[in-house]
Amino acid sequence: MRLCVVLLLVAGLAGCASTGSQQRHEEGLIDARAKISMGRCDTKLVADLRRHKAPELEQQAAYVCLQQGEVVAVETLLEDYQKRHVEPPYPDYSAYLMTLAQLARFEMTTDDDALRLKEGRKVHARFADFVRRYPESDYRTEVAPHLHELLEEMAGAEYRLAMQAVEAGDRQTAEQRMGYIARYYSHTESGREANAWLDRTREE
Repeated sequence: MRLCVVLLLVAGLAGCASTGSQQRHEEGLIDARAKISMGRCDTKLVADLRRHKAPELEQQAAYVCLQQGEVVAVETLLEDYQKRHVEPPYPDYSAYLMTLAQLARFEMTTDDDALRLKEGRKVHARFADFVRRYPESDYRTEVAPHLHELLEEMAGAEYRLAMQAVEAGDRQTAEQRMGYIARYYSHTESGREANAWLDRTREE
């Protein structure tokens, strides 16, 4: 008899624990939804969503965080999105948001052209990988304008570095950089300026 009572108590406690856990889970999701609807992005939101494993909320939160320039939060939410969830919804959207997060990193490097080029190459690689992995994604139409702007800005960074070499009297480095710009960024404004510079150099 005592054994039956003990077993019933244990079962009851397990049930209460399960109910409590479920309640905390629901409360956590309600809190997360509220923050997302208010456009808030903070470390607790990211930690809660990672713990509760709500893929669509993770994407919504990542979008909000991206709008606020919280790149680390976006990456924390989505870097292993497909590994943590079984057949998660909209994997292409997560990949696209991660690419935009890298684009944001590139845009934060306005004062350092060498770093700008490094981050820009990462963005370019992510866009290329996205197009290859998700050829039917609706977000593919947004890739071309981003790439066009990216190449213009990377060409500008290359050109500024080339001009620094000119001003420093390092003619060889300047010519090498200008030649690189003229070859690989020929359709950009900086590509045309590099070609003009090379033409003047040949005339001299």
